[in-house]
Amino acid sequence: MKPALSVMVFTVLSGAGLGALGIVALFELASIVGVIDPIAPAAVVSLAAIVGLILVIAGLCSSVIHLANPKNAWRAASRWRTSWLSREAIVAVATIIVATLYVVAIREQMHPLWRSLLALATMVLASATLYCTAMIYASLKPVRQWYTPRVPLNYLLLGYASGALVAAAVVRGHGIAATLLAAVALAAFALAALAKLDYWRFLQGPSGSLTIEQAIGVQHGVAPQSVPGRAPAPQRSVMSARLLDAGHSRHTFLTDEFVYTERSRIRKLLQAAMWIAGFLVPILWLLFGLASWQGGVLACVACMIGLLAERWLFFADARHTVRLYHGDRRT
Repeated sequence: MKPALSVMVFTVLSGAGLGALGIVALFELASIVGVIDPIAPAAVVSLAAIVGLILVIAGLCSSVIHLANPKNAWRAASRWRTSWLSREAIVAVATIIVATLYVVAIREQMHPLWRSLLALATMVLASATLYCTAMIYASLKPVRQWYTPRVPLNYLLLGYASGALVAAAVVRGHGIAATLLAAVALAAFALAALAKLDYWRFLQGPSGSLTIEQAIGVQHGVAPQSVPGRAPAPQRSVMSARLLDAGHSRHTFLTDEFVYTERSRIRKLLQAAMWIAGFLVPILWLLFGLASWQGGVLACVACMIGLLAERWLFFADARHTVRLYHGDRRT
């Protein structure tokens, strides 16, 4: 599939923002219950949530750009019964509203009961939005690389890993060590890396792969025509199919959007960028970074660049079934 920059920016920014909201809400809820001490003063916690909100809104604005007619963005919520895109739009708006109320509750130091309820709702809605975003792709059966539970798992882990990094950067930027928050972020990055390796292992395997013979309905072979006076053939003949003509002489929408193949050299560079910028730099900063906002900003920017490379590979690796009718032998 041809990667779309606006969608990549949307999923990376909103994923980090939703992850930050979920992490802040989780720590706030744990501190209200008394499991842990507050990770930072209320003003700093609310600032981390505000940064998360800004990232979510920026990501949603980028997604609107991807629409053919941005003026009709409100129509995206009208098919919520059958469309994961509609569900995502509804849940995202609900997340923004509830998270805004949650920020107000923190800054105004409302009653712990109200803060805990809003924190729980924010955490649940943020996770639900991430899940709905992932299911937009994981529900597409014609793309076997996406039609797997590994896709929502990766989206959730990467969202919470980058979100925890953003929250840690805000807290450390105010001179607070945030040891527990950094430990949670490290654990999230480790789990996200393992999940990504498992996803790439799945891509290399044959599970769910379709062949051109299956696409034209002859995967079990073709029975030869019966000849009068002769006994029927004992077995069906199995022959390899091949494309004689794609049916067009110039590029079409299908070839531009679905028959996209990334060069091997570019793919290796993007993989290196993902591991170095998206994982190594944030992990090193979490382990050894000083309590300064400059280092936190650099770590967050590097992480976003690395996740953009990861998201580019996520789209470029997808092989739609329609490719079988344009020269590919297997999806």
